[in-house]
Formats: sequence, C-alpha cells, structure tokens
Amino acid sequence: MTILGIRILSLSRGLLPLLLVMAFPATADIDTSSLRSSTKAGAAAPATAGATATAKQPAAKAEESANDSYRRATQLDRPDASDKDLTSAAFLYRKAAEQGHTDAQTNLAAMYAEGRGVDISGTEAVRWYLKAAEAGNVRAQYNLALMYHLGEGITKNYDGAIEWYENAARQGDASAMNNMAFMYGMGEGVAQSDIEAYVWFALAASRGNADAAENRDLAASEMTPEELRKARERYTQLEGQLGL
Repeated sequence: MTILGIRILSLSRGLLPLLLVMAFPATADIDTSSLRSSTKAGAAAPATAGATATAKQPAAKAEESANDSYRRATQLDRPDASDKDLTSAAFLYRKAAEQGHTDAQTNLAAMYAEGRGVDISGTEAVRWYLKAAEAGNVRAQYNLALMYHLGEGITKNYDGAIEWYENAARQGDASAMNNMAFMYGMGEGVAQSDIEAYVWFALAASRGNADAAENRDLAASEMTPEELRKARERYTQLEGQLGL
C-alpha cells in the first residue's frame, strides 16, 4: 500500500481544501466534486414541511410556483452574495423544497452544510439531501453518500455511503463511480477487492472522469495479468447490469 494525500473539498462550493492521509491505490483520489445542485429546474413528489427557516421572507409573489421560487433563489445565491440575499435565497429554496422541488432541496441542504443564509446544521443538510435523494435526484444522492463517507454532519456510515454512491452510479454519475472504486480499494463498507476497484474506476473513466482514468491505470499497474483479465470481464458484465 502506498500512503497518499487526498484533497477533501468543502461540501458546497469546493473552495476550502484540507488534507487527509489515506491508502490505496497509489495516488488515487476520492472525488469530492461540488455538492451544489445544478440550476436546472426539476420537481418531484411533494415533500413534508420541515423545521422553520431561519431566513427572512422576501417580497411575496402571488401564486408563485416551486420552479419560480427556485429560480429566484438561484439569482440571489451567488458567490459574492450579501448576507441579506443569502437569507432570502434560503427562504425561497425552502419554499420550493417544501413543494417537492428536488434541486431546491439539494441547494438548501448545501446551504445548511456550509452555513450560508442559515445557521450551519449537518443534521438539516442530511435531512434535505435525503429527501431529494429518495426522490431520485442524482446530485443529492452523491452528496448524501459523500457526507456518510466522510462523516460530514452525520456519523460516518460506509454502508450508507455505498448505498447512495451506487444509486447515483446507476444514473451514470462518474464521481460516484470513482468513489465506489475507492471504497472497494480500501475495503470501506465492502470486502476489499482490487478487481472491483479497477472496474468502478474504469466505468467512471469511460464517462469522462479524468481522475478515475488515472486511478484505473494505476490500479491496473498493481494487478497480475489474470486479475486484469477478470477485471475486464467484470467491467463488461457490470456495465450491462447498470444499463449504461
């Protein structure tokens, strides 16, 4: 095993790096891509209202839809936004989130994770990520898996991480595939397997993840020809199972 440094980025915007020390495989990385949702609109089934928002209510608009509230929130939620704008954005995200808008739920979770516009709360971040993840939002599934994996805002839980990485991976999320590979390589929540690690790195690489491509090649360099043959057979099998 080779000791390596893994850069873990801040949960919401990827701005604040810190260093952890992990092992296997040489120079492999956990993919900690931004946990923000994309800004596309998308609603799921209505969600149950949660705790009262700490944000002040911005000017009301008659019969505003969840999509409209979400769009207004994204206009206010900028890297250089004032505290007032972030507070209003959090309120609007919550308004849309309580109507089942999964991107709003995901962005509200990210605000709780970072304490932007609301008091920082890992519990609330996980709660909102879970709502969106259960409704099928792939970014929320990945974000929730990463929080479980790193123990961010919740007790570290490798079983939960594997579950939600796999859900995101089945929707084609390359970052989730890369992290699944890492967990197999480390034996975190699953039986350690160099073959499975190679396979998941390869799946992520085939979908454009440059780090995974490097990780795949590094893993291959530490495998025997027979292990590599089995890994390539498993890759074909798993790709078919995932329907990707």
